[in-house]
Amino acid sequence: MVHGVDTNYVKTPKHPWQVSLKSRVSQTDLQMHSVVDGAELFDGEGMMPFIKGMDDMATDPRFITRVSTSLGVKVGYKGLSASYSFPIGGDKSQNISLKSTGNWYAVNLRWHKYKTKTARTHYAGAVIGREIVDYDEEADKIIFNEVGDPYAWDETEKEELPSPISIKTLIFDGFYIFNHKKFSYAAAYNQKTVQARSAGSPIVGLMGYYADFDYDDQRNAELIYWMDGIGRLRQYQLSLGAGYAYNFVPAKGWLISAMAMPMVTVVNRTRINTYDSNFKDVANAHLLELALQEMLSEEGLIDISEDDINDDLSDVYEIQSTGVHSRNNRIALNFTTRLSVTYNWSRYFVNANGQFNNFNYKHKAMHGHLNDWYINASVGVRF
Repeated sequence: MVHGVDTNYVKTPKHPWQVSLKSRVSQTDLQMHSVVDGAELFDGEGMMPFIKGMDDMATDPRFITRVSTSLGVKVGYKGLSASYSFPIGGDKSQNISLKSTGNWYAVNLRWHKYKTKTARTHYAGAVIGREIVDYDEEADKIIFNEVGDPYAWDETEKEELPSPISIKTLIFDGFYIFNHKKFSYAAAYNQKTVQARSAGSPIVGLMGYYADFDYDDQRNAELIYWMDGIGRLRQYQLSLGAGYAYNFVPAKGWLISAMAMPMVTVVNRTRINTYDSNFKDVANAHLLELALQEMLSEEGLIDISEDDINDDLSDVYEIQSTGVHSRNNRIALNFTTRLSVTYNWSRYFVNANGQFNNFNYKHKAMHGHLNDWYINASVGVRF
């Protein structure tokens, strides 16, 4: 950790052992976007019969985990340490993290898996209204007329998926520190060294990213339809970047560290599973029957209940695989950034540090991004 460094800038703590109480808060935000043919979806024949689609319909479901909180303890001796954490609130996710830090390098590996059923979905498109003008008993058909001018359909709804979406991510990043004689990454992020004077360093890095968004349960046929038939998407990225890191020592004991590294994604590949479904046919049949019942109810001929209106059709849906497709996407820009604040006494220290990652994906009309952030805080003693 301190071999070959300038001890005027980087010092070794006098006490080799370190015990700290640490906490962590984190959150993952997945935003998806797809476009379907609104004129085909709302064709005036059944699906939401009182409107007719005019153009493309954009759909943007967003899945945000609850802020996850964990608490743990870390025990270290010089450059070695082991820690254990347990969740105390937030999403019930699974995490595995591996880290290694030297005077000239730092590498991090994080695997994260979680499931969620709650989506906040935004729908946007153009439609024209329709109204019932008659009912043909012989043909058992409702007769509609278009009314008014086309208008924008712009709605956001909080929805519960019948079956949860499973999201897995694997993120690896590593970078080389050029000015490792005067700049210490360890001083800012694990307190195994102490930065005595301000110093910075150019850095170069490598980042690997894998994500798997899986919701191909037949009960999710509606979401699959809105996502243009895609029920599972896997993404592979490899990025190279260069940036700068700086340790600022404004006063004795204090350390403020920041790092920013823009990256170029040289490998950017998506692999999708697509499906056909009976979603539209099932929804059409239900909504047409419901429209007829509402018309007869208004005339006092029958009674309908809230259960009839809000009938769950997910168990009637069926999906059929139409294949697996891969696509190489163009070179993209990405970035990673970190920030840390530390205060050291002779034996004690406190630290807070955080990281934010943004990953973008695209497959034809479907695209989106995943944001991943965390903040670590710790209070420790050396002896």
